[in-house]
Amino acid sequence: MSTRLIEQISPSFRSAADNDQFFTFREREQFKERLEIEHPPLGIPGQSCTTNLFFGFFFDGTKNNYVQAETGKNHSNVARLYDCFPGLSVKGVLPDSTEWTYNPDRYTHFFRTYIPGVASPFKEVGDSGEGVTLTMGASTGRGGQARIAWGLLQAINNVHRYFMKRPLVDSTEAHTLANRMDLSKWHRRQMPLDRRGAAHGPNEAQNEMTQQLLMGVLKRLHKAVAQHWPGADGKPAKCDPAIVKTIYVSTFGFSRGATQARAFANWLISLCKLDAQMCGKSGMTLGGFPVEFDFLGIYDTVASVGAGNSFGNTFWGRIFDGHGAWADAEENLRIPPEIKRCVHLAAAHEIRRSFPLDSVSVNGMLPPNCEEVVVPGVHSDVGCGYSPTEQGRGVDPDGADMLPRIPLIYMYREARLSGVPLKLELAGAAVQKRFAITPQVIESINAYLALCKHTTGTLTEIMREQTKLRIQYHRGRRVSGKTSIDTSASFGRATNFDKNDLHSAYVELEEEIQAFETWRKTRKVDGVPVSQHPGFDNEKENEWHEIAGWWDTEPPLPEAGLRFFDEYVHDSRAWFKLSLSDPDSEEGTLEMLEKWAVKQERFEKTPQDPDAPTSSPLNDEQIAAAAAYRKTKAIPRMRTEGRESWKIAGYLRYRKVYAGADRHLISNRGPAANEDNVQVASAGRTNSGGAAG
Repeated sequence: MSTRLIEQISPSFRSAADNDQFFTFREREQFKERLEIEHPPLGIPGQSCTTNLFFGFFFDGTKNNYVQAETGKNHSNVARLYDCFPGLSVKGVLPDSTEWTYNPDRYTHFFRTYIPGVASPFKEVGDSGEGVTLTMGASTGRGGQARIAWGLLQAINNVHRYFMKRPLVDSTEAHTLANRMDLSKWHRRQMPLDRRGAAHGPNEAQNEMTQQLLMGVLKRLHKAVAQHWPGADGKPAKCDPAIVKTIYVSTFGFSRGATQARAFANWLISLCKLDAQMCGKSGMTLGGFPVEFDFLGIYDTVASVGAGNSFGNTFWGRIFDGHGAWADAEENLRIPPEIKRCVHLAAAHEIRRSFPLDSVSVNGMLPPNCEEVVVPGVHSDVGCGYSPTEQGRGVDPDGADMLPRIPLIYMYREARLSGVPLKLELAGAAVQKRFAITPQVIESINAYLALCKHTTGTLTEIMREQTKLRIQYHRGRRVSGKTSIDTSASFGRATNFDKNDLHSAYVELEEEIQAFETWRKTRKVDGVPVSQHPGFDNEKENEWHEIAGWWDTEPPLPEAGLRFFDEYVHDSRAWFKLSLSDPDSEEGTLEMLEKWAVKQERFEKTPQDPDAPTSSPLNDEQIAAAAAYRKTKAIPRMRTEGRESWKIAGYLRYRKVYAGADRHLISNRGPAANEDNVQVASAGRTNSGGAAG
């Protein structure tokens, strides 16, 4: 199966909460068949006493947190999908106001688990989301492993809760166990009872610790639910509340939450295989009951666990790839065949070097159970996280005119068609409102998609064209041009905080373009791309060689493209700050300005020695900004810094995409390399590997 660009969006996306409008007659008939699995018919001997369990796990992205999003109305698409999954939640994670309210007694065999993103509060694993845990969570993914482990414990708890009406592992024990487990590939290799022939890590005894911890919990679960197992006659000793036939699992994730979701799926499968072995059964079970993995829905997987690849081809950039600890690309992040269907939505226009994509492909080939769909927009345009009107994008206070609604509704539809029991039509009005979308968004993205020629094929080909279109947009809005970014309608609507970041980033773009033009002249680049050799070699110069091949021949972006980027696609590079001294929020900027104002005021009040005057602790730009702030107590227009340096990142580059491993870069036109060795490829190069970088 090939990768594809998202298809033209149907007007029916405006009616996602209306099944008659959103789904075809045949699709609705499929839902009726699935409904018999969700709610076995009453009055039929041998069936009315049976049931199935449904588990939904929702891993939010970095800094994405349901509770914190309430104020800014910037819930991620994962959080919005969580709201559509009926059933019982984990008490204490979210407020009672988020509980499923439609006929709750009908969904006591449904369990939904929300896991807040790293760099945000999650007291269940001891993450305050403040101070060093915030900083380390954002920069290295700290806290991700404990979140995955906690999710595994909730899967076990779900079985116990159905029969016993209470969790097996309480919150205190779950906190302890989640922080004791090590979820590296070495530990997962030790999960089977019979490990003969398994590859071992450097410390086999230590690697068995996680298995032993989980086995201890499973033994307790088996003891508690054994009376509900079928006997020799097919009937359990205790039928109340019902005879469980199968457990159906669905998992969703965004960003690092998508990374967690992929690792979680692999670990839960290993856990279920261990459970089956302990019960003397084949396949996968949990608590002795068969398990099926229906769906994995993930938005723009970004690992960046440990030190990410923020520094390109520098010394440290060569060492760090973001696949540390539990997030190795070769095993824990690969999509296991036990999952019936995986849909991965990849951001077409993300460019930050700190945000490389982890494709679901392996050796350039998509597994048969996987679909990878490229969606226009940057990282958080696909998974959401932007507040309405941020960067001047959109005017609706509830975000109905925001681009993230497209991938939200797209994933909702694909999940429903895969048997996931999402029920938007039964959710409350507030939940349905978060799926609302204006016709203008649909019209604009369709007009943009009509400009795209590469709609199916390799990820490389599709991303290569998307990169060209994005660069042409930035080029059309350069500050030295007549249609600079400052002249766009969205820029005019933006706050000063956003204007400062956008304008400053485009000043850096101007410097980058000038350096690029100088480089072309000095190197006498003739417009013919130079083939790169395989290897972890993402030099800026190599990326410029790719761009030079079409820089003078590619036509300007048509008006439909300009309008689409202006109104709907955020600039992720403009606001993303690597430097801790450069705030990435309005609150942080106001605090910084207040400190500047205080420093300058103290300096002005300090008597000066005319023979040895001292200088202000602020530079000229800071002095001007502090003076403006002292008059209004608001953020003035000013230059901002701290972004990824254009010398190793910038706008004139291709996004890196890992595809099943992290050791090499495939960017030549030859055959794909051995599966065990590769998979990173340049989006600026057509190759048989089908990945990008």
